[in-house]
Amino acid sequence: MTETSARAALPRYRRTAKPPHGDGLLPEQAGAGRAEHEAPETTAMASPGRIASLDVIRGVAIIGTLASNVWLFQAFFGERVVDIWWQDLVSALSEGKFLGLLTIMFGIGLEIQRQAALRRGSRWPGTYLVRAGLLFIDGMLNYIFVVQFDVLRAYAVLGFVVAFVLLLPEKRQWVFIGVALVTHVTLILLPLFTGSVMMFPGLVIPGESPTVGGRPTYWEEVQMNTLTVFSDLTVGTDTGSILTLGLVVFTLGAMLYRHGLFEARGARLRRWVMIVGFGAGIPGEVVFFLMQETFGLNRFLSAPLVAFGILALMASFYRGHRIGFVGRGLSLVGQMALSCYVLQNILGRVAQSIIGHSPLAETLDPLVGTLAMFFVIAALVILFANPWMRQFRKGPLEYVWDVSFRFLTRSRVKAPTVCPISRKLAVGETRTPVIPRIS
Repeated sequence: MTETSARAALPRYRRTAKPPHGDGLLPEQAGAGRAEHEAPETTAMASPGRIASLDVIRGVAIIGTLASNVWLFQAFFGERVVDIWWQDLVSALSEGKFLGLLTIMFGIGLEIQRQAALRRGSRWPGTYLVRAGLLFIDGMLNYIFVVQFDVLRAYAVLGFVVAFVLLLPEKRQWVFIGVALVTHVTLILLPLFTGSVMMFPGLVIPGESPTVGGRPTYWEEVQMNTLTVFSDLTVGTDTGSILTLGLVVFTLGAMLYRHGLFEARGARLRRWVMIVGFGAGIPGEVVFFLMQETFGLNRFLSAPLVAFGILALMASFYRGHRIGFVGRGLSLVGQMALSCYVLQNILGRVAQSIIGHSPLAETLDPLVGTLAMFFVIAALVILFANPWMRQFRKGPLEYVWDVSFRFLTRSRVKAPTVCPISRKLAVGETRTPVIPRIS
């Protein structure tokens, strides 16, 4: 086989204006039977090869995690006027659902990167492990300097583990899911028999004081956070439960994407995911809410099922609809998810600090004040993402992440080779020996 024929046998690549979910190379042609490696054809496409609905769903997940975490910033509000039942109800509507949705999206992103590596002819997990390491560092910095309720460290560990799980045949992946699910449910139900509750080792809720002398200063909190940055990565903690749940959700998310959840062929799959997710998740949510349980059963058992239902519902909706005005704003948040996730936590700390030292705090009902904080912070995040993404291709933290990744992998990342000697043989193809010419 000559070099010319070798070039012809390889797929041609084109550079897109925006990388499709983190990868700037797309094959113009895909081989027969490789539909799972192609960008699903959908009405909601942001650019060639990029699935806009994924960005919208990721944006919803980011803003939704703010709806869950914002309740931790209400320490300085005044006396309660609205019945606490309403606060419990509003809080329950977001509790765990969007954390589950964000976890699913990370699993989907892992599968997208795996498929991109296969198209480039790169080994998997390969340099993805560097990405996981950078994400863990990001999570540590977010934990130490911003807020302790951080999920980035857990996602980094999960990505590292599940990256190798995706190398297994699909039947073995199902076995892995089964074992991880049984382990997760057992650990979640264990407190019902032991009487213990989910713990946050060393956690300092913003606005509350762990000492008798009053609220600690910011740098005192940073010092305490530095000492406890690894303490919650254990069984029996909130982050530990995210880890056991994530093993299941990451792998399932990757499978759903691989089986065409966002493609036309995935209509039946989307229906079944909605039926199972909503059919089992919503009744569980109602039961746990009426029980007023404090063991995290809704957060880590029923809420993830609802999250899968939300994923399938949004995927089905955007199969036949354009993303629209609201969707465009959320998609921009999704495209710079890391930056927006950290930004909303920073804004929460700033808002809590400003309101906490103002006379306004004492006049606000905790429910009213918390909802006001959520809508203001969410609006600021969306307003920040819109002009930024119109001027730049990536968010600010994504730029730092990309530069760091390229620096750390500069000696390993190489352009796809077209040499017939190093190219993998196609099915049924034989190697033509190259005989050196003697002059």
